[in-house]
Amino acid sequence: MSDPDAPTFPPDVRRHVVRLAGDFFLNGAQIITTAIDTDLVTGMIFLAIVRANVRHLLDEPGLARAYFEPGVMLPESFRRPVSVYAIARELHLPYETARRHVRKLLAKGLCERGGDGGVVFPPEVNDRPEVRQAVQTNFHATVRYAQTLADVGLVATCDAAPDAQDMAAYMPREVVRLSSDYFLNTVALLTTNLKLELVEGLLFLAVTRANTLHVTLDPALAATFSGVDEIPPDALRRSVSVYALARDLRLPYETARRHGAKLLDMGLCERAGDRGLVVPAHVHARADFKAGVEDYGRVTQAFVNSLAQAGLVLA
Repeated sequence: MSDPDAPTFPPDVRRHVVRLAGDFFLNGAQIITTAIDTDLVTGMIFLAIVRANVRHLLDEPGLARAYFEPGVMLPESFRRPVSVYAIARELHLPYETARRHVRKLLAKGLCERGGDGGVVFPPEVNDRPEVRQAVQTNFHATVRYAQTLADVGLVATCDAAPDAQDMAAYMPREVVRLSSDYFLNTVALLTTNLKLELVEGLLFLAVTRANTLHVTLDPALAATFSGVDEIPPDALRRSVSVYALARDLRLPYETARRHGAKLLDMGLCERAGDRGLVVPAHVHARADFKAGVEDYGRVTQAFVNSLAQAGLVLA
């Protein structure tokens, strides 16, 4: 039986979806960084390397399935090395910054040198207990997120794959791949649409999330401020300190402070009375930001569709 007191969401829920997506992204980032014991920038580079190494497999369903099935390790020849330059360009990072973070991954055994000087992800890392746990944690978090999206009306527009039952054995790893793509697509939107470097984009997302997390979690407020044109007023926004941002993103405080200052200089953030950071309503009301909300809505819809195509069927 439906709850008569539950808030009714209007047809346009894109701004609410973006808030949910930001929360999912940052929670997923914590799963990744905890599993490989590193900061968020290194974690995003790790995901980018893994995706680049196996991107060509996605055009061959049989190979893709074998690659992500537990216990199956494809020959090294199937993994294509990616250059540090390509990773830096994809993530809008200075080359030297990308190189420094790749060296961290090499030192941890999370990537290794491949042909032509590129780097590759060693598949045996999948067998590390902390990585196995992260796969399961990510899977359950993604199911909850997808169900929340379905509850507000963002449903799959394609049928589930006909062999969904056969896919159950490797579903968690396939969901990791799809959610990793979604995370990296989120980064692309932040850096390209807002013309930001990676750290600035991640900080901006974290500030936005902290400002309105209580709106996301309050059903009545979420329903009130759900559409592209329904922007929570400044009086509802809760500021966040640079210290809290650095802690949540596992960044050095000085790095967070420096890039936070850039956001202030660009007019994307303001200081609140308590010296914390807020992204004011007038920034969210800009035409380019509204276009970004619409773009993120489409990316999120594509993610939901891909989950359904992989066999993740929700009520």
